[in-house]
Amino acid sequence: MTIYEELRKIIDRNSCWQQEGRKFELLWNLLLSSDKRSFREYFEEEHNIELYDAMTFKEILILCRDHNVGGRFRWMI
Repeated sequence: MTIYEELRKIIDRNSCWQQEGRKFELLWNLLLSSDKRSFREYFEEEHNIELYDAMTFKEILILCRDHNVGGRFRWMI
């Protein structure tokens, strides 16, 4: 199961994850919880990318995909 399928499955099963802020929490739980750093800390320290406060869930998800955060992304061809 891809990370996208896993996210959609969890979000669809439980409406509490459908709020924008909760989606970030869910994504962090799936990708960075064992690392313990925030997305901001992770991207600054590992990739020298500074995140801005108004980033959307989709923008964070794309960054995570592009940098294979947590090794959870499989490329679809």
